[in-house]
Amino acid sequence: MKHSLQLKLLFSFMLVIIVLIGGVLLGVSALIKEQTLAAKQQELIAKGTELAGTLKNFHAETGSFTDLDAFLANADSYLDARIWVLDASRRVVNMSGMGRGPGWRMNGGPAPGNPSRPGLGFQAMGGLNAIINELDPVFVDGKTWTKTFDNPYYGEKMLVVAVPITLANGQVGGAVLLHAPVAGINAFLQHLYYYIGGAGLLAVLLALLVVNYLTRNIVRPLKDMQETAGAMARGDYNTLVKVETSDEVGRLGLTLNSLARDLASYLAELNKMEKLRRDFVANVSHELRTPLTIIRSYNEALLDGTVDNPAQIKKYYCLMRDEAVRLERLINDLLDLSRLQSAKVADKEKIPLAAIADSVVHMLKQQAKQKGIHLVTNTQEPLPAIQANGDRITQLLLILLDNAIKYTPSGGTVTLTTFTDGDAVAVKAADTGTGIPAEDLPYIWERFYKVDKSHCRDDSGTGLGLAIAKQIIELHQATVTVTSQTGQGTTVTVRFPLA
Repeated sequence: MKHSLQLKLLFSFMLVIIVLIGGVLLGVSALIKEQTLAAKQQELIAKGTELAGTLKNFHAETGSFTDLDAFLANADSYLDARIWVLDASRRVVNMSGMGRGPGWRMNGGPAPGNPSRPGLGFQAMGGLNAIINELDPVFVDGKTWTKTFDNPYYGEKMLVVAVPITLANGQVGGAVLLHAPVAGINAFLQHLYYYIGGAGLLAVLLALLVVNYLTRNIVRPLKDMQETAGAMARGDYNTLVKVETSDEVGRLGLTLNSLARDLASYLAELNKMEKLRRDFVANVSHELRTPLTIIRSYNEALLDGTVDNPAQIKKYYCLMRDEAVRLERLINDLLDLSRLQSAKVADKEKIPLAAIADSVVHMLKQQAKQKGIHLVTNTQEPLPAIQANGDRITQLLLILLDNAIKYTPSGGTVTLTTFTDGDAVAVKAADTGTGIPAEDLPYIWERFYKVDKSHCRDDSGTGLGLAIAKQIIELHQATVTVTSQTGQGTTVTVRFPLA
């Protein structure tokens, strides 16, 4: 599991999601903090501006900024900020949170935020004096000034806003400084961060569930494919991938299933071809050995003088001649089949199928008459021409009629019919012979296949006739159907495309 693809995907996705969520949360937090501080700053500027206008009116009436304790105390509670009032020389002349009771000294009173340090006056507060010295934009330019810093007077981080008090003559007569503790803002932000962090954790957990589901659905079909590939490597092509999606993974599964089926078909065809090859070698060996054995045995009998009767000698010569003819016919059929399998039909032309059918029937009339078989033709007129090789079509019809005559008993009928069949021209050879068993029908086109498994010597055929016929049919892009019923006859129909 350490190297599991699912874990790798899960960790990778979760790392990316956590980084993205963390980055978003940090960015949102920073933005919220910035916006909160900016909003507080704008609030203090607005309140400071309003307060500066009030102090301007007070200065116009009294000529100073003293005796403001009650006013500043009320303003302090209203504004929720500590208020300092500076005169034109930047001296702190008043502040909220400090009365003018006994012992109050401008430069020596106790620090409101740190009463344990009595005598810490404004002039001794270097940190505050440094801030006051930064108020040039307020006293020189008459602009509002803001800053966040650690205030040594109050002992905490403060947001300070300074607003100029512009007198009636247009001169800056002082300034109002509002101090708001940042701790209150941070407390608000801390609660907000808790909520954001909780939402982020919930998002991570939800993402973990979703990513785990997605990675499992991605890896599971891959595991199925691995099992299928392993089964194929072991020679089992029946184990298929269960395809549940139509995406790339699903299409890959379908492709693997198709490959398994194709390989199974290929191996089945290969096994079939291997069986046909073995059968072919066995049949050729049998068909060649038998006439050669007969010729050799009769020849030896003649040579060693075993047979001296002239009539018997003549009979042996005739038998040897017949076997030589059979051997020659077998070799010619094998050569003919080989040529048909390795080449296309040449010299095609428009030929009248009905005329060729009549010619073939005429050639076999005598053979049929000798067996007592009625051989007839039936032609539908007019019949369109077909694009074919006349010699090969003649050979095809001779094979079909020869088989029909061979397996039809005396008194039977063999009919050769030519007719149009939709967009094709068809020829049908029908007989009333012995028929072909249903289990033999799929194999009748194979080389040396015989319905009679005994290979009886009384059958003068080589077993290659229908194999040759099949090649001729395929080379003419024709189709063939065979129907047969044992004891009632066989019908072979070949359909040729129109010229």
